[in-house]
Amino acid sequence: MSNPYITAPIHARMYATTAHKVIWVVVVAASAGLLAPPLFYIAAKKRAISMLVPVVYAVIIYGSASLGSLVGNPKNWVGGVLAITMIVASVHAAILDTDWKPGR
Repeated sequence: MSNPYITAPIHARMYATTAHKVIWVVVVAASAGLLAPPLFYIAAKKRAISMLVPVVYAVIIYGSASLGSLVGNPKNWVGGVLAITMIVASVHAAILDTDWKPGR
């Protein structure tokens, strides 16, 4: 019987420095969340998060922007969806590496 704590894969550290973390969060916020899927794809490749996370962000962000351009945006719902997604993505980027421990 193998122990999952011993045989678990080693995860790469998401952020090398605090400046790297700040830049990551600022890029997500400054791009209004539009760069969240590619950045979270990098996090998924480092095995910091599931590969499903960037897919969900892409569907919400790019899907709402595309749907808003196709059907119109009479009550500015696209701006609200993008603003909420940007806030969620920025907070998610900020707390991404909080449980990292050396040697894990």
